[in-house]
Amino acid sequence: MSDNVSLEVVNNIALVTVNEPPVNAINQQMRAGLLEAFKEIDQRDDVAAALLICDGRTFMAGADLNEFDTGVGEPNYREAYAAIENCSKIVVTAMHGTALGGGLEAALSCHYRCAVANARLGLPELSLGIIPGAGGTQRLPRVVGAKAAVEMIFGIAAITAKKALEIGLIDRILDGDLKTEALAYVEELLAADSGVRKTSDMTVDTEGYDDAFISEMKALAGKRMRGQNAPHLLLQAIDDAINLPFEEGIRQEHLTGEEAIVSDEARGLRHVFFAEREIGRIPGLDKAIEALPIKTVGILGSGTMGIGISIAFADAGLDVTIVDPSAEALERGLALIEETYNQSTAKGRISEAQKSERFGRISGAASYDSLSNVDLVIEAVFEDMDLKKKVFAELDGVCKPGAILASNTSTLDINEMAAMTKRPESVIGLHFFSPANIMKLLEIVRTDKTSSEVVVTALKLAKQIRKMGVVVGIGSEFGFVGNRMLTMGYMREADQMLLEGASIEQIDQAIYEFGFPMGPWAMNDMAGVDILNSVLESTGATAANPKPFFNVSRALAALGRAGQKSGSGFYKYEPGDRRPHHDPLVDDIIKQEAAKLNIEPRKIDDDEIQQRCIYALINEGAKLLAEGIVYRAADIDVIWHYGYGFPRYKGGPMFYADLIGVKEIYETICHFQDQFGHYWTPAPLLEILAKDGTGFLEWTPD
Repeated sequence: MSDNVSLEVVNNIALVTVNEPPVNAINQQMRAGLLEAFKEIDQRDDVAAALLICDGRTFMAGADLNEFDTGVGEPNYREAYAAIENCSKIVVTAMHGTALGGGLEAALSCHYRCAVANARLGLPELSLGIIPGAGGTQRLPRVVGAKAAVEMIFGIAAITAKKALEIGLIDRILDGDLKTEALAYVEELLAADSGVRKTSDMTVDTEGYDDAFISEMKALAGKRMRGQNAPHLLLQAIDDAINLPFEEGIRQEHLTGEEAIVSDEARGLRHVFFAEREIGRIPGLDKAIEALPIKTVGILGSGTMGIGISIAFADAGLDVTIVDPSAEALERGLALIEETYNQSTAKGRISEAQKSERFGRISGAASYDSLSNVDLVIEAVFEDMDLKKKVFAELDGVCKPGAILASNTSTLDINEMAAMTKRPESVIGLHFFSPANIMKLLEIVRTDKTSSEVVVTALKLAKQIRKMGVVVGIGSEFGFVGNRMLTMGYMREADQMLLEGASIEQIDQAIYEFGFPMGPWAMNDMAGVDILNSVLESTGATAANPKPFFNVSRALAALGRAGQKSGSGFYKYEPGDRRPHHDPLVDDIIKQEAAKLNIEPRKIDDDEIQQRCIYALINEGAKLLAEGIVYRAADIDVIWHYGYGFPRYKGGPMFYADLIGVKEIYETICHFQDQFGHYWTPAPLLEILAKDGTGFLEWTPD
């Protein structure tokens, strides 16, 4: 066999065991081992049946994704799985942990399938912009029917063993030791003379797979996977399973699968997949450093952000104390937390017992003294430097030695806050995104003196509360990574184009068509027009940057148009309705601001809107990389996907730049510099990469 596939005969049953830690990912060596094992089993007279199982904590949890870029080595999946299915002895597989992608496709090539009760089974390929290309689109419909197959694949999330039994994906749920119970099941099948049951010989049940269902699935794909082509390729492959002989369907699946694998969307989705796994690897950070124990957390502030952060930690099993000197505000905050849990219970997301347990972990207090023994404090007070410096000075005097003091600031220099304490090494930024209990991004902001232990602790905490924790630094401009790129690039250009003649609705629609969940102005109304303006003013950004610089945004804020919460911002809103409506008054304000600056309106097309917003992001990202504020270009991509909704299938702004070509991006920015001036000075790193013919993802600092 091979190093990761073994074969032994137990009585007259061939036991084929896969062992490729940590998740039994299917690689070339494993396929070779499976092919050899089942060829041998087919020829052995002392074997009546075979059982395929896996060692470790899981069944085969998918393919080795590196082969998607390097090419699949021989033997390929089709050859290995055909050897399993065409074996003359009955083949049973027993699954535990997760059987995903190529792992479940291996199981589908077996004649009988069983699983332990807590196993999870799925074909999540669409999340990577591909289709199940190892026989999944041809075998699954034959086993469970076309309708159930599409529902399962479009659902992406793995299903339970109970559900798998209901739809006919597995034949039995095992109760007890996996190997013992599975061998007993094989013996039972032999005693019943069950015989070989090849999936390829089955016909596809098309009940319920009609035009109405297909339209429903297309609409679902348009909502969940907007802009992606893989769902349409999947439906074509299912049609092939229905209409073509098995072998022809398999050949067509291979061609369709290859088309998907090399697509830009699949490359972008794979990039984000790997980038997510890279963010915890911090250059120069000793792997031997252990995280500090965090069991209790204090939150300063019971506003929207404080509430969301509290829920995130309580959901993860930590005890939380919310401190707010205003009894009224604290009571209102706790009531909102309880209502959030009530809604989750009503929607079936958590049980009544879970609601009581989680809400029971959260308590309120009026005094900082209640934080004297907590392990971590996160301030979520108003975005004002003087206030935050005062808070840190008080916390330093109250909190126990070794406690971590964190700021949720989105823009301010945490070094200044740390300087107010006698423990600057214990100060860090934990920038949550609103709503903090839902949004998955956490910017972990290191100061000049943050210790390695505190950084490691923050990374571990991020995983514990199910966030994507990306470590960044503090630069010469406000906003760390995400908000600096947002403000100094993306939204600055969007505001500028309003002055030049683009409408609010046109900009929002163009960015939506690019793939974002919403445009910049709908987003700004949701976040608060007043907040952006306050940050620009308080940090000195407005004074430091020449006009035009957020002229429209500042004009609206000056009129008290704060966005959804005030009923008007860039759009107007009806009471109780968050849908944006056009407001002619804003058109007048834009015209007035343009006239002050002697800007003549012109026609701006959607391509220019998308280029100026996205290329401005890329240019600012290049500056951040060169300044060492972020470790890798891929870290920026993770931040912009999870924090701001950059379309996952386009990989993030820096991946997108490499996809378009850094040279082309550079030349376009040079053109914008000639046309628009100051703000379009190409980042030095962008120029270097363009002239070297390289890209951001392969760049590393000297």
